[in-house]
Amino acid sequence: MKKILLAACIAAAYGYTGFASAQTAPAAPAAPSLGAVLAATPGLSITGYVASTYTHFDTTPALRAFDTSQNGFKLNQAAVTLAYLPTSGAGAQVTAIAGSDAKVLRGGETWPFNTTSSQFDLNNAFVQYATGPLTVMAGKYSTLAGAEVFNPAADNEISRSLLFWDMEPGTHTGLRAAYAVSGALTLTAGVNNGWNFTSSPAGTAKTIELGASGSPNKMFSYSGAYYRGQSPLYGGSTTGVLQLLDLVGTINATDSLSFVGNVDILSKDNTLLPDGTTGTGKANGLALYANYAINPQFMLSARGEYIDDKNGIVTTNAGGVLPAGVLSNKLKELTLALNYTPMSNFKLTAEIRQDKSDAAVFTKNGASTTKQTSLELQGVYSF
Repeated sequence: MKKILLAACIAAAYGYTGFASAQTAPAAPAAPSLGAVLAATPGLSITGYVASTYTHFDTTPALRAFDTSQNGFKLNQAAVTLAYLPTSGAGAQVTAIAGSDAKVLRGGETWPFNTTSSQFDLNNAFVQYATGPLTVMAGKYSTLAGAEVFNPAADNEISRSLLFWDMEPGTHTGLRAAYAVSGALTLTAGVNNGWNFTSSPAGTAKTIELGASGSPNKMFSYSGAYYRGQSPLYGGSTTGVLQLLDLVGTINATDSLSFVGNVDILSKDNTLLPDGTTGTGKANGLALYANYAINPQFMLSARGEYIDDKNGIVTTNAGGVLPAGVLSNKLKELTLALNYTPMSNFKLTAEIRQDKSDAAVFTKNGASTTKQTSLELQGVYSF
């Protein structure tokens, strides 16, 4: 009897232990966090920013990129970029922008222009393959031209330059290959649908691009780009040949002081000139920048521009109207900006700018004028 009772107790004890073990078994491991996935996948990143501005003009805004309100606040851009760009192998990148700037960008991607487009733009969307010094990409990607970019966190001024908006492309859709000869030289070549167009305007040939860039030393960097193709931009025939030579150089004079120069040489064949004839329209542009870091939080920036619009093609393409009998124009602008960065991912900027035109292409209180002054405030949060 004692043996039977002892066996029963042992069996009960084993049963209880098994029950308790089942109740306290460890939970299944949690899924890895997004941060852990990013850290464990070289080349994978998720970044973005939100930018909002207040703008005040003393005229009706003209010849400007995204500054279209005379007096008011705007959510310019809320953007996110998902990228997997390993140093070797296949990758891809997508950048989506929402906001008032996106509406302007989206409207310029079709021909004729769509001025009632939505406030959403797929600014970049491409696949790429990298092997050694060669990288090939296909899809929609940023231009090789210019000293400024769409991301306001990366620019030192709030407003974009006249060259950026009125003489240079922003994006291209096509095929591009880049070959890194060394740190001092990367060569680029590509073929695309033209300036900003996601699909080629009817009857136009493709646009070719050639580029060279590099940084021979920490003091100097450069880039050069050449574009040539048929385009409806800058008036005249939709199949007129549009050409641009763009040169950019940066000099880091000290750890606190840097200078940038941007030169554009633009021409359009078979375009309608202000005198009523058809010919080649030409324009040359120059932008100079100076940036001085007062301390890690404050930076002063200045930009000056000059465009010799020999045949009025830049002024009219940007929405300006030359007065009767005026055959050419000269545009100038000066911008002063103060940047305050209280933390690494947040920037506040205040800017004052004045544009001047030889021809009276601006409108103030219903009358034509040659000057336009603006004040802007902007906050940008990056993540």
